Amino acid sequence: MKKFWADFKKFISRGNVVDMAVGVAVASAFTAIVKAFTNGFISPLLALLSNGSELADLKWVVREAVVEVSEEGVETIVTAEVAILWGAFLQAIFDFLIIALALFIMIRVVAGLSERAKKIHEKMMETIHEKELAEKRAKEEEEKAKAEEEARIAEEKAEAERLKAEAAAEAERERLIREEQLLTEIRDLLKEKK
Repeated sequence: MKKFWADFKKFISRGNVVDMAVGVAVASAFTAIVKAFTNGFISPLLALLSNGSELADLKWVVREAVVEVSEEGVETIVTAEVAILWGAFLQAIFDFLIIALALFIMIRVVAGLSERAKKIHEKMMETIHEKELAEKRAKEEEEKAKAEEEARIAEEKAEAERLKAEAAAEAERERLIREEQLLTEIRDLLKEKK
């Protein structure tokens, strides 16, 4: 018995059951609205076309009812009337068509709102994605500029080192030339003294 109640509680607490209950309640209220609309607006218009009788009351009598009247004036039905109730059938068709039309319009409105919400969501996601891409590009460009600046600084250092090395080599060459000239002068002087 505990398992039965536990399963019943689980069944009742599921979201589908609650949604279904709300749907049934809304449907019954909607049916009452449609019946009121049909009885208040459609039926009187059709009654004008059918000589004042209500649509639901229209019928084809196949066999009349046989009624006996007693001496006291009490009517007793001996044989019931047999009739085709085509007015009630038409009334049900009108009710169905009105409900179907109202549901169709409601579904179109909800679908339109859902589509609009989907487009807004997609646009927001696209904007967020574009923003993320722009931030990523900006970061990549910043890193590229930083790398280019570091490369430029490294090239400038290398150029400075090269120029410094060339200047040192030139200075060494000039020193060697001066030494060679000095040695040549010393040699020439020594030759003259001999």
